[in-house]
Amino acid sequence: MSNMPPPTMPPPVMAPPQLERMSSPDAPRGTRLAAALIDSACGIVVYLFTIFLFNEPMLMILGLAALAAYQVYLLSTNGQTIGKQVMNIRIVKIDTEENGGFVTNVLVRGILNGIIGFIPFYGLADILFIYREDQRCIHDHIAGTKVVME
Repeated sequence: MSNMPPPTMPPPVMAPPQLERMSSPDAPRGTRLAAALIDSACGIVVYLFTIFLFNEPMLMILGLAALAAYQVYLLSTNGQTIGKQVMNIRIVKIDTEENGGFVTNVLVRGILNGIIGFIPFYGLADILFIYREDQRCIHDHIAGTKVVME
């Protein structure tokens, strides 16, 4: 037999206390509507600017494509469009309150929702969902997102 002391257990590792995450307030319905109207106005301005100033349909297509690419970039990187930036709101994942990125914000909320939009009356139902208590549209539920104040 050896003269070694019995092994001792290391002290338990204590997890750091969980900080209560402050939830960002939901964006009011009117603010979300204003952001959507600003985004639509951006498209109309690009359209009118290119058609009336240059009278060249190809420039109109390129202008709208550039605007769409910029909006996709903004949605992917910080969960905002031009309208959402102006109105100080952003899209976040419901569970983490972090930006959902390209897949969530563009593919699911935008593209998939656009495809589903071909179903009769879906668009109306999607819009009306904002009047529920959680103020989340159908596309928010599908993507697991919400729109919050910055």
